[in-house]
Amino acid sequence: MSNNQTAQGGASNSKAYLILIIGIMAVAFSAPWVKQSNFEPATSVILRVGIGLLFLLPFFIMEIKKIGKINKTGVILSLVAGLFLGIDFTAWNYSIYFVGSGIASILLNLQIIILPALAFLFDRERIPKSFFIVAPIMILGVLMTGGIFDSAEATDGPTTAWGMNLAVLGTIAGSISGVCYGAYLYTSRKASRVNGIQIVQPMFFAGLTQLIAPAIVMLFSGRGFDLTHGVLVDGMLPMNPETALGDPITGMNWFWMIVLASIGQAVAWTFIQYGAIRLDPTIVAGLLLLSPISTVSVIAVILFGEIPSTIQIAGVILILLAVAYQNNLHKVLLGKKPKGESSPGASS
Repeated sequence: MSNNQTAQGGASNSKAYLILIIGIMAVAFSAPWVKQSNFEPATSVILRVGIGLLFLLPFFIMEIKKIGKINKTGVILSLVAGLFLGIDFTAWNYSIYFVGSGIASILLNLQIIILPALAFLFDRERIPKSFFIVAPIMILGVLMTGGIFDSAEATDGPTTAWGMNLAVLGTIAGSISGVCYGAYLYTSRKASRVNGIQIVQPMFFAGLTQLIAPAIVMLFSGRGFDLTHGVLVDGMLPMNPETALGDPITGMNWFWMIVLASIGQAVAWTFIQYGAIRLDPTIVAGLLLLSPISTVSVIAVILFGEIPSTIQIAGVILILLAVAYQNNLHKVLLGKKPKGESSPGASS
């Protein structure tokens, strides 16, 4: 290889790293932006995805003209992937309000045990032995992180909703989000394997079916498509979150929603996809861990004062260690070349 080719390859990798890091940081802020926009959870998904599609539309058209359309199988798989991601986003939004933006971002990484399980069941891909060690550790970490092992303490907000402990409800919502995110990654991975280097088109088609789950939830939530009132009152859940309305939606709430839809949706996932198909998957998986770590340890603490309990911190550490181990990051640190592909974990 000539010096010129080497330089071009290095420059290309540097660009991919930079774009990937920007995407990861945008994802790290997604949960706080959901909370700052303060829209009802299902309404928030409709707005985030819908506005995000408008931002993607010109790039969707440009990509078709430049490199061609994705094939029929790719379209179908992208649409199916979007169904799972719509459930993921909706459940995740509820989790953000019930257990906090930092903890919700950590719970999402349950996908690390869902993706290989689906690959084994449907594609007969070999499951590494480490999976059977990681899976129960992840489940324990999820239970600890959700706060359901913490002793009851006095709180200024509600402790129950719909007759259930709020920590349990938030953990269930976060776990559903993680399971559906794993299903989305599995389906979207299959979609990417039947196409070339298209990035925007699979995301655009997935975005269309992402709107289905929140639309169904709105039919049964009693709130409908609510553009007038949010969820939080002065930054906190009201004592009866099932029926109470939050603060009126203001111009600042709309500002944060537009930021979420443009940067946290359209830019973040496009940039992550750009880097993911150009860089080593193990390195990508390791870098993606920066997103939930940043959310739970820095962003959520500074913006909302969400300080996890000792048990929750231990659960976060368990989950992150399990994710790192499953992604072969320990082999990278030891200078060993990992075998096979890894599945990245990130927040929505």
